[in-house]
Amino acid sequence: MDYHFVTETEAQKGIEDGDYYMVITFPENLSSNAASLLTNDPKKLEISYQTTAGHSFVSSKMSDSAMSKLKETVSKNITSTYVGAVFKSMSQLQGGMGTAANGASQLYAGAGALQSGGQILSNGLGTLAGSTQTLATGVDTLSSGASAYTSGVSTLSGALSQLNSNSEAVNSAAGQFASGAEAMNTLVTGANSLSTALSQMAIATSLSEEQQTQLSSLSANLTDLNTAIQNLNTAVSNTSFPSGTSTTSVDTSSIATYLSNISSTASYIATASATDKANDLAAVQGTAAYQSLTADQQAEIASAISNAGSTASSYASTIASDVSSMSTALSSLAGMTTTSSGESSNLVSLQTSISGIASSANTLLPVASSTISSMQANIANVNSVLVNQLSPGAIQVASGVSRAQSTLATGASNLLTGLSTYTGAVSTIASGAQTLDANSSTLMNGFSTLKSGTSVLNTGIQQLAIGGNNLTNGLTSLSTNLFTLSDSLNKANQQLSLVSVNSENAKIVSAPLKVKKTDKDEVDTNGVGMAPYMISVSLMVVALSTNVIFAKSLTGRSFTSRFDWSKNKLFINGIIATMAAIALYIAIRFMGVEPNHPLATFGMILLAAWTLMALVTALVGWDDRYGAFASMILLLLQLGSSAGTYPIELSPKFFKVVQPFLPMSYSVSGLRQTISMTGQISDQVRMLVIFLLTFVVVGIVIYRPKTENV
Repeated sequence: MDYHFVTETEAQKGIEDGDYYMVITFPENLSSNAASLLTNDPKKLEISYQTTAGHSFVSSKMSDSAMSKLKETVSKNITSTYVGAVFKSMSQLQGGMGTAANGASQLYAGAGALQSGGQILSNGLGTLAGSTQTLATGVDTLSSGASAYTSGVSTLSGALSQLNSNSEAVNSAAGQFASGAEAMNTLVTGANSLSTALSQMAIATSLSEEQQTQLSSLSANLTDLNTAIQNLNTAVSNTSFPSGTSTTSVDTSSIATYLSNISSTASYIATASATDKANDLAAVQGTAAYQSLTADQQAEIASAISNAGSTASSYASTIASDVSSMSTALSSLAGMTTTSSGESSNLVSLQTSISGIASSANTLLPVASSTISSMQANIANVNSVLVNQLSPGAIQVASGVSRAQSTLATGASNLLTGLSTYTGAVSTIASGAQTLDANSSTLMNGFSTLKSGTSVLNTGIQQLAIGGNNLTNGLTSLSTNLFTLSDSLNKANQQLSLVSVNSENAKIVSAPLKVKKTDKDEVDTNGVGMAPYMISVSLMVVALSTNVIFAKSLTGRSFTSRFDWSKNKLFINGIIATMAAIALYIAIRFMGVEPNHPLATFGMILLAAWTLMALVTALVGWDDRYGAFASMILLLLQLGSSAGTYPIELSPKFFKVVQPFLPMSYSVSGLRQTISMTGQISDQVRMLVIFLLTFVVVGIVIYRPKTENV
């Protein structure tokens, strides 16, 4: 190709004049469109070309082939650039993938540590949840203890108040004791009698086993009674009767049993206490020691014994009265029923009555139980004082009163001072106890708030423990997924590391296929390929020319017989065909055609020359004009059917049908074998020999002598 870079105007004029067979136009946006292949809006490249088949159809086909090669080259360069850019990005991707794989591995390791920490956290939260439950239980216990503590503080406050109110009496007694120091001599005489009287008094103030059993039973029954009443109140308060249910009654038999036991015990204690204390007082009054005392001292001792008996009797009578009232209320309560047929007012009345009884029981029964316990303790203390202190002291007084007489006055004075201080201290303690008792409600409210907060804390810790378990499960799932991600990234990195992204690879990818052509035949130029066809055409032209020029004999006379014609034509036409064959062979060799088989090529040319000459000679011998015309027709048929320029497969069907019956088909095929191929021409030679003999015989048969004009 002879390329010229010209303007558009010059190119258009050149193709119109036939100076150029093809014009290729590169658009202005060719490079920018090529660069757009790496963007989100790629443009297609377009190169236009124009041919002129009118000036030369073959040149237009050659232009198409050249343009295909040009397209292939440009596409290769663009693809190489594009693949190079992609490989550059892939190289960066390889580095990034390696970094990502390393990061994923580190992330997986961190997730494992996080999972381990989450498990520890979850275990700790579980332990904490169990501890908060223990804390809640402890707070409940602490609240119960605080309630008992406030009850004890209340009792202590009452006792201190009584002690404070009796301080004046103690001071008065101390004064009397100081005054009586002067009468110490009289006491010396009665000390022994006092000791004896105190021993008898100790015996009189001690509780029998039966009395202690009765008091303990009474206290226990009061506590059980209060518990049963509170349980009954709770059961009745929570009772509701939906529509359609049967009648329900209140079971108070257990409570009635407790009340009966308490009533009988209290009555017994009231009667026994009054009788026992009257007997004790009579026994004490009958002693000489008692009679030796002053009237005031005798009245004080009698009052103490009587008060002890009356107090027990009073408490027992009060308990018996209250229990009797409860028994009456419970008797009426036991008969009350509530039905679902509309008597809801009975249920309300029942619940109100039991609630009142429960409230009264809460107020009365703990105090009664506490009072009985206090009374039992006080009696025991009095007896203990009499047995362990007063009676031994009286003995010591009797032995040491004479020694104490000189110091008694001084001691009495000190006693008055100490008792005054003691009275002030008792007053202060009583005031503090009252303040402590007044603040007991605040303390209980605080414990209630603490209990409520502990419950909320316990609930929150339980939820936190559940959240900790969920966190641990989530971290386990995260660790598993991160392992999968890390493993996938490592595999992807390994796969990418196997891909080479060098510039040389980009060039090969842009043109991965290299075509290697080998040809088993040696056809260097188009002239060599066309030689068999043109030789056959030349021989046909020689045959036509010879028969037209040498229509008669060399002397100019007409042939006298068929034999004369055959002999003359064989001699003249045979020589000319042979000379034409020799001339053509020399000519193709002179033009540079080097046959693979020279002798076979010459023999094939010679046989084809004789065969074609025999064909034309036979037709012209039949008739000069019509025979020559038929020879031209056969020449045209052989030009289209001999496959000299294009393969027979590209020819119309008619030429495919007539090809086997025309001699030039075999001469072209045979010469191709001898010039460029293997030289296997046996089939072609056989067919040409058959055609030659056939044409000779047919020519002799169809020959018609010519009549000469006179």
